[in-house]
Amino acid sequence: MKMGLTSSPLRRRSCFLAFILVLVPCTILFLVLGTDFTAEQTMSQRVAEFQMRMQYLESMYRAKQEDVAILSQYLGFSNQNGETSNMSINLNLLDGLSADSRSLIRNVSASTKLPANLKLPTAFHFLPHLLDDPASLRPAFLQTKNRQGVSIVFGIPTVKRDKQSYLLETVDNLIANMDEEEQNETMIVIFIGETEQEYVNQVANSINTRFPTFLESGFIEIIAPAASYYPDMHRLRQTLNDSVERVKWRSKQNLDFAYLMAYTQPKGNLVLRYLKT
Repeated sequence: MKMGLTSSPLRRRSCFLAFILVLVPCTILFLVLGTDFTAEQTMSQRVAEFQMRMQYLESMYRAKQEDVAILSQYLGFSNQNGETSNMSINLNLLDGLSADSRSLIRNVSASTKLPANLKLPTAFHFLPHLLDDPASLRPAFLQTKNRQGVSIVFGIPTVKRDKQSYLLETVDNLIANMDEEEQNETMIVIFIGETEQEYVNQVANSINTRFPTFLESGFIEIIAPAASYYPDMHRLRQTLNDSVERVKWRSKQNLDFAYLMAYTQPKGNLVLRYLKT
């Protein structure tokens, strides 16, 4: 009987010690894990908050980039001869600015009243890569006499070909079938859809050699885009079950035609675009 009574407290003490040995590590582990979880949750919230702020700042940065690009067009670029083109106030162009920029212009120039119309999309909405370079819409090559107000503008795009180019023959044929009166109401704009400056200069020199008087009179103009006008052609989405090369070709052709039409549109009442020569 005495041994049973003696062993019972010892057993209870052993159980209590075992319970303590199990409880203490579990409590410490729970506290450590709980602290880590709280810290991780707080960190995740901060990262999400920073991401939202970065997205907001990026959108603001893009908006200001677009404002700068639009204002650059509004003020006009200097051409290769160092002459600055005088552009009249274009309210439709300024409508593309952000609200704070329009407000700033109102404060600077009280005479310029900008209507609060719906903001129309610009080229930068559809081609956002143009905002990465302020000179993306500035021609890399431009030979012009700033002729405007004609009845018809013939836009002729040309690209580098592996075989023969029919550019000079096409221009020669157009000129040969016009009389002097028709030439006075017409002009030809040749668009060189290449970014390799050596090739652009080579084509321009051949045109100058063949048609010097027509270039001097402003009847013929030559233009070539900047390399930054084109997006990364390796990141295009494949459509119409076309191959990658076909998608690149179609995309570049559309961009070439858009550039040519945008340049020639203010020069005449009617713009006729030829297929690539």
